[in-house]
Amino acid sequence: MGLVGLLLMILDPFKIIRNYVFKPIATLGLAAAEEYQARKEKSVKTTKNVFLKLIIVVLVGFSVVWASIFLYLYFYYSYMPSVLHMKDVHLNLRECKDPAGDCKPYPTANVALTNHQRFLMVGQPYKIILNLEMPESEQNGKIGMFTVCGTVKDYQQDEIARSCRMSMLHYKSDLLRTILTFVFSPLLVLGYREEKQLVTVELFSNFLDDSSQPATNIDITIQCRDIQLYSAQLHVVANFTGLRYLMFNWPVLSAIIGITTNLFFILIVCLLSWYHWDDTEWITDIRDRYQQIVQGVTKVAALDQAQEQFKTDKKTDAISTDWIVDEE
Repeated sequence: MGLVGLLLMILDPFKIIRNYVFKPIATLGLAAAEEYQARKEKSVKTTKNVFLKLIIVVLVGFSVVWASIFLYLYFYYSYMPSVLHMKDVHLNLRECKDPAGDCKPYPTANVALTNHQRFLMVGQPYKIILNLEMPESEQNGKIGMFTVCGTVKDYQQDEIARSCRMSMLHYKSDLLRTILTFVFSPLLVLGYREEKQLVTVELFSNFLDDSSQPATNIDITIQCRDIQLYSAQLHVVANFTGLRYLMFNWPVLSAIIGITTNLFFILIVCLLSWYHWDDTEWITDIRDRYQQIVQGVTKVAALDQAQEQFKTDKKTDAISTDWIVDEE
């Protein structure tokens, strides 16, 4: 440093170059460096803020979308009942202890409509259908028309609804039966096809369950003792109308509309909440109002106390006056 100072004294004895050349250049350079550093720090802070805001917006948007989807799914599974319930019907001949009475040995079965919980939704109309798998035998052909009855009962075995329907095998002439047997003979021989028909009997077209008297089982009776059956199955089909019909037949469109509606209302609630909590003036207003109420209550209490004190003092003065009068 001594050598540098000596050289500067020799080259610039009057400090002209140092004061008017080097010093302004150094000052300008330091100012430029400081400004660059400040801009860099500000840019970094701005980038961090933007990045954090972007993350918050993405998380909030992701949460809102999934909340909309969850709300729609919850509404769908709580509002939409099961479309189809299938129950096997095991028919047996009812034993009659008194043949002279009304009891007749018809094939009957009792089918439970509950499985630890109710599967019939209240207010939803249902179709109750009995599917009979019947062989195309000569005996079934001779029977012709037969009657199928269904009686819906509750827990106490009280009758809720009853319906009877008539049905029969689809008619086939001898010529048609011969042609079909000849055409499908390979399949019949190999066991891939059988000579049988599926007879569908719709017992109830619009059955409504009642919450005060819920249906628990149904009695099936085929009023024909000589009928031949392979199997029987009870189908309980939900007959959708209105909104349920739209949601069942157009699930994708209904899901889009439902999720979009939920998203719209959730966004409105979020925006209103953000605006409500971001604006703190309402907190100040509430605080001021509370202080006014407290002060008013205090003033009223003080005024009541002053009145009570005044009344007490007045009574005391009156007693004192009376005592003085009595003494006199």
